[in-house]
Amino acid sequence: MSTQRHRSSGISGDSRSDGMSHSLSESDDELESGNEVKPASDVTIFNSYNMGPAFGKKFPLPHIRIIISAVMSEKLRNKNYNQSEALKWARDVADEINIRMKGRARCPRYKHVVNVMLYPQTGAGCFYGARAIWDELSDDYVTHIHDGGSFICIAAVFGLYQY
Repeated sequence: MSTQRHRSSGISGDSRSDGMSHSLSESDDELESGNEVKPASDVTIFNSYNMGPAFGKKFPLPHIRIIISAVMSEKLRNKNYNQSEALKWARDVADEINIRMKGRARCPRYKHVVNVMLYPQTGAGCFYGARAIWDELSDDYVTHIHDGGSFICIAAVFGLYQY
């Protein structure tokens, strides 16, 4: 018997169609110890999908509360309610809170929503409601109320974790 090996190659034109064309000696070579491919030892595999914020990386409520309080006192100090100016003041407060949130209170994978409501203090009161799909473990919010004497300004910042 000859111990000649027959290998099929798509390039050389020597092709075998039946699956039994490999000789016994070829399959024995493939099964020898030391020929198998070993996994890389210097590779670390991490879970690439986070199920929530990392420890200590939740929405920083105390820091945001300080930002909201500072912005409202800066923008609304010594002002009396004026209907034509109230819309501008509310936008200014919301824009400034948003800018400071992007700079100093940025949290990875969190999106935030800034909501500012300004209305005259006439004794009539105000009702406000909102609904959202909320994850109690990762989403959070902070509010601050500024009493300007002739008006009330309420700011709320919602932090939503992006899965």
